Amino acid sequence: MSEDAHQNADTYQPNQAQRDAIEAIDGPLLVMAGPGTGKTELLSRRAAHILDARDVAPENVLCLTFTDVGAATMRTRLIQRVGRDAYGIGVYTFH
Repeated sequence: MSEDAHQNADTYQPNQAQRDAIEAIDGPLLVMAGPGTGKTELLSRRAAHILDARDVAPENVLCLTFTDVGAATMRTRLIQRVGRDAYGIGVYTFH
């Protein structure tokens, strides 16, 4: 992960709509926003929150993004947040 991406994850301050999305744990969630708006961080935090808040196996969590870079960044952030369980979360590209 680049130093900038690491710094952005450390200083990420979600707005109310982003907090609502992070805390939404029932059902699927679609996040549509422009580049650099925190989508990858939001989805990483949401997946971690689901694992913390519910008795859900990591294998039952799926995160999709449009780029290989986004998927790799999300995987790295999940590993930092939830440790080894992150390897069970499905993180893939969709296109």
